[in-house]
Amino acid sequence: MANTSSSSTIRAHIDVQLFHYIVKIGIGTFKTKPPYKEYYLDIDTGSSLIWIQCEGCTKCFKQTPSPFPKEKSSSFQPILRDNKHVQYQCRYEDGDNTNGILDRETFYLRSNTGGLEKLENIQFGCGLDNEMQYGDYKNNKIAGMIGLGWDDIPFVKQLGLKSKGKFSYCLPVVSSGKTPSTFLRFGDDIAHKKNSKSTPLYRREKKSPYYVQLLGISINKTRLNISPKVFAFKNNERSGCMIDSGTHYSRIVTHAFDVLKLELEKYFSRFKGLKKIKGNLGLEICYQRSKPDGFNNLPDITFHLQGSDADFVMKAEAAFEVVGRFIPIRLREYFCLAIIRDNVESIIGAYQQTNHMIIHDTKNKKLVFYPEDCSKKS
Repeated sequence: MANTSSSSTIRAHIDVQLFHYIVKIGIGTFKTKPPYKEYYLDIDTGSSLIWIQCEGCTKCFKQTPSPFPKEKSSSFQPILRDNKHVQYQCRYEDGDNTNGILDRETFYLRSNTGGLEKLENIQFGCGLDNEMQYGDYKNNKIAGMIGLGWDDIPFVKQLGLKSKGKFSYCLPVVSSGKTPSTFLRFGDDIAHKKNSKSTPLYRREKKSPYYVQLLGISINKTRLNISPKVFAFKNNERSGCMIDSGTHYSRIVTHAFDVLKLELEKYFSRFKGLKKIKGNLGLEICYQRSKPDGFNNLPDITFHLQGSDADFVMKAEAAFEVVGRFIPIRLREYFCLAIIRDNVESIIGAYQQTNHMIIHDTKNKKLVFYPEDCSKKS
């Protein structure tokens, strides 16, 4: 269990690598200064395992720095059952997977006073057979994943009194170009604001992801004609609406997506100088503009969630991707709805969560959120 003797709070600075939001964490005990090695881990609320690629991996993805040298850390403890290493297997929805052994190790996070907090005996996975798309990126610095999902041994639960079952994050817009000063926070380090909204969090079939009840969608302030039943949970089937920091673009079930697509086409038909095109981002609803205009004249999109006034409002920057396109002599620009269709379930992804403070309160089973400029200290 984590060391909870100190009264200060713990946090981890959030950074970005392409479409991934990551945190830097110190791991292990070495005869060096500092006495640990630092690694970036991908923030994933859709899974519960904390794991890192370890030295000795038989299938490894490329990363900087080199994999975690477990044998050289004096605080590394393999978890044994009947004198054998306890193994884990974890497969993600996109086909990525990691296999290895479960261990305990000392982790280091920052405190609100600027110092370090030592967290002992944290259970994590040492990845020895890993297939992750991170390795395809040039100079990939992601070494593993910090699973914050709803399970028996997630990081949040292992922090005990330090987390009080709560964590929060504020995801900056990737294209803002600013270095974010925003943190993954736990417990008493989380600030609630008067304008915050909340919606119940659901767990399904004892699995890791967090689910919310999506009831409808609006473009600007016009509610679309979509029955809440479209988003409802179905017994023992993938269905409903997940909120997941590990999914980049949000997904909407096909029937609702078709209504949204039709209404957006009507909305954009009123503007001159727009031409429907096929974008190259894997997104379906794209337009080229005759004059670059950034996010101007693009509508807000609102997800109506269960609860009184639990409207999750996405400004244009969180609802659309805008891409500059160079054509000889003239600069062209196109934009796409940054949401894709899905046959079975809806997901509120990381792109749509940007510029919101998102608080997962697992004890009270609720998601609290409010708008926030995540490029500023948050």
